[in-house]
Amino acid sequence: MRRGRLALLVVAGTYAVALAWAAAVLPARAPAHFDAAGRVDDWSSRGGLLALWTVVGLVVLVGVPVLTRLGLRGDGTWVNLPQATKDHWLAPERRAELRARFQDDMEEFSALTGGLLLAVLAVTTWVGTTGRDDAPWWVLAGLVGGYLVMAGVWAVKTRLAYRPPGAG
Repeated sequence: MRRGRLALLVVAGTYAVALAWAAAVLPARAPAHFDAAGRVDDWSSRGGLLALWTVVGLVVLVGVPVLTRLGLRGDGTWVNLPQATKDHWLAPERRAELRARFQDDMEEFSALTGGLLLAVLAVTTWVGTTGRDDAPWWVLAGLVGGYLVMAGVWAVKTRLAYRPPGAG
């Protein structure tokens, strides 16, 4: 099994467990949004919050991989790559490899994004179950900052991985 698919399955399974945990422990009134200082600035019903987290999780963990698969079909119109790279990878002899590699890379990115969602869901559930009205600002800032760094590393790694031979 490819690395991206494995990561996606692990994150999706953990996300499902976290949703079940949140459903079991969140109070009827749950935190729905945090401001930049980590204070809860919007509340929701438990059911409404769980519905939102379910939809967001499905979009990221299922929707992105499905859209990637659909985008890789056909002549490559929906593949956003520099023209020289696109010409190289969409050549008939490399198209199957592109589909497999790109699908795996996008599943890896979905897993990375799902990991951020999972962490924020855990913080939200923690705040909701402890009766607090805030989370330490540095927790949310650290999660978002860490995600941005990892997403940047993923983007550079992916960009380099698809350079055609002889490209500078």
